[in-house]
Amino acid sequence: MKKQFGIPVLVALLAAPGAALAQSDAERIADLEKRVESLVKKEKERAAAEEKAKSAKGTTLRSVSDKGKLEWASADGETSFRLVGRVQIDGVAFSGNENRLASAVAIRRARIGYKARIGKDWVSEFDVDFAENGVDIKDAWIGYEGFKDGLVQAGHFKVPFGMDTLTSSKDIWFVERAYVDAWSPDRRFGLAYATSGDRFSLKGDLFAQTISVDATGIDQGWGWAARGTWAPVMKSERNAIHVGAAVNWRKPDAGSTNYGVPLAYEVDFSSRPECSKASKAKFLNSPKFAQTDWVQQYAGELAGVWDAFAWQAEYQKTKVTRRDGNPKLVDHDFDGWYGQVSYVLNGKRKYAADEGLVDKVSPGKGGAYEIVARYSTLDLNDVTELDPAKGGSAKNFTLGANWYPNNSFRVMLNWTLVDNDEYAKPKSAYGGFTNDDFNEYQLRLQFSF
Repeated sequence: MKKQFGIPVLVALLAAPGAALAQSDAERIADLEKRVESLVKKEKERAAAEEKAKSAKGTTLRSVSDKGKLEWASADGETSFRLVGRVQIDGVAFSGNENRLASAVAIRRARIGYKARIGKDWVSEFDVDFAENGVDIKDAWIGYEGFKDGLVQAGHFKVPFGMDTLTSSKDIWFVERAYVDAWSPDRRFGLAYATSGDRFSLKGDLFAQTISVDATGIDQGWGWAARGTWAPVMKSERNAIHVGAAVNWRKPDAGSTNYGVPLAYEVDFSSRPECSKASKAKFLNSPKFAQTDWVQQYAGELAGVWDAFAWQAEYQKTKVTRRDGNPKLVDHDFDGWYGQVSYVLNGKRKYAADEGLVDKVSPGKGGAYEIVARYSTLDLNDVTELDPAKGGSAKNFTLGANWYPNNSFRVMLNWTLVDNDEYAKPKSAYGGFTNDDFNEYQLRLQFSF
């Protein structure tokens, strides 16, 4: 009896681990199936997200590095964001001067901004300058490029006038632009349309005043401008000849107020001797032209690139037209021009027909070297019998050498011989002497991206 009872017990004892083992395997299999289902679900979700990202054009950006650019762009190129900036450190010294012109060092520009493209057709630019411990908004605009070879632009940007003015400050050939830049309208609030082809560019602009001028409760100034360029010779970007013309008419900017009385309709022109802002003295200073109706400006351009050589010249004429009903005031005419040449070693300049500008230097391996020369003049004298204008006239000759170790750095050296006439003089704080001829020595260290 005991024997018969012991056998079933033994069988049960032996079967128990097997049942437990079978039960454990089933649980593990069920757990594995759940994990597989979870992984499959996650993979489907990831694939769906990827497909959604692909179908939503321009939403996936990847970094792009090309010649110093900091840019992120979508695979289709329809959306991009580029970080831009520049730092320019200037030093200046003088010799042979009668007026008090102090040697100085300063940060000429310290800018940061962006260039963006959204959904292929919409573009925008913004940058701000922090030089002189101030905040100065430069470009701030949006644009639409949905038209063939066309751009509609709205915001704060450069008026299309003056080839040297339109060239970016990080790409100009000398430490400072030529004299005629002093009376350029530069950046203004505006609405513009631009178009271009393989050999030409056209831009028209209806603009208001600059962002730095307060409205002071009176009507803002406004104007219009147009510029056209054509390359009669365009063998390549390295072998091209450019001609251009521009015009702008503008009303005076909103003026200040004096005890509630608006001092509107005033304009004036002034310029440093093509010298960095590290030196503040201005030798060319027109009187304030009250009751101005229009400032009318016209420009002609000639430029080109031929292998290692490049050249650029502009003539500009400015007319100040007074408002009717002021018999003691007369209209005044002024002009200025410059011509400059460049020779590049181990690098190259190109002509950008779509902008009508000579492009920056692209250095070869080991860096590029450039020799530049410029003759420049500006005449703010119009000595009429009634209401004479004696703003001064100056003629400058500049030699320069530029070194480009790579696409982001540049070192510039300039020597300028300044020849002022009997009306050109700075404020009395600097001495106030006329006919002061002297030498300028300028150095710039530049980093840009």
